[in-house]
Amino acid sequence: MAWDSCVDVDMGNVGKCCPKGEFGLEVQLRKFCSPVVILLTLCFWSNCFPQAVGLEKAKELIASGEISEAQEIISSILKTDPNNAEANFLMARILLKGQENDRALDFAERAVKIDATNAEYHLWLARAYLAKAMESGVINSFRYARKGKGEYEKAVELDPENLEARFELFMFLVIAPGFAGGDIKKAEKEASAIEKMSDLYGSYTRGALCERRGDIDSAEIYYMKAVEIDTSSTFFAHFALSFFYERQKRVDDALRVLRNILGIKSDMPAALFHIGRIQVTNKGDLDEAEHCFKRYLEVEPPKNAPNWAAAHWRLGMVYELKGRRVEALEEYRKAVELAPKVEDYRKSLEDLERKIGK
Repeated sequence: MAWDSCVDVDMGNVGKCCPKGEFGLEVQLRKFCSPVVILLTLCFWSNCFPQAVGLEKAKELIASGEISEAQEIISSILKTDPNNAEANFLMARILLKGQENDRALDFAERAVKIDATNAEYHLWLARAYLAKAMESGVINSFRYARKGKGEYEKAVELDPENLEARFELFMFLVIAPGFAGGDIKKAEKEASAIEKMSDLYGSYTRGALCERRGDIDSAEIYYMKAVEIDTSSTFFAHFALSFFYERQKRVDDALRVLRNILGIKSDMPAALFHIGRIQVTNKGDLDEAEHCFKRYLEVEPPKNAPNWAAAHWRLGMVYELKGRRVEALEEYRKAVELAPKVEDYRKSLEDLERKIGK
């Protein structure tokens, strides 16, 4: 609609409202109100349009790993519009990635409260609850876990085709003990739904069910089948097979699968991290572990990969096992600086400081 037509609509009844002989007033009002209408309209869009653009830009920055820049944009939006559901949701994602779980949970809960119809909001609230469960004491951990299960179920209810939500709900049902919400029968139902949506994830879910029942040979067959059909850039099935071998204490097989990933993609960050983690955890090849963690710390970790704090902590373990305590201390301090609320990092730092008297 043209600006003049906007004014005509707004001012169309002025003449009728004005006393006879005051047409001059109508003219004056039109002259005054025309720029006012334009100004008010521009003011309205100046509030809404930049927010929409800002949110899209923040999403792009999050996707590219430029987290601090995204956080600045979202913080600015929330200052003027604290009830913006999408901004609260994006802030929760950023804080969860940075392991600021308390704040992440606050923002995720707020996003769901503002818009309870968005499946993605419920999915990320579930993740926030489980993150809290992992860092809480026994009683609270079960409470948060059950809340997380409820949010996964809500996400699936709102969007039955959301594969991520269904898969994570399945994993929860398989892994969690019954008193925390685990349920193998419900997991089987989710597995059937997932099989219809994805051959890859369907194979994995069948493997997980077999493993849960103690049928290790069948589980391995399903996990290997998943590897055969996995064409994703994340090497999801390869990692799953490696972790399966690790759970079965088949460390050499676990490392072999991870090295196969590096044979395909030499700079795959998660493969580097987990090779290092397995080596240091099992006190194996510490030189390889050191090499892997140093390479991992050269670039910003991709989405869903362990963060830099975790890598510094693990590298500190390597140095401590090698007897290089000063370097270990430095790495532990970096880990604590990046993630001050993670108890394992603080404990490693405090224990080593006591050992060397600092």
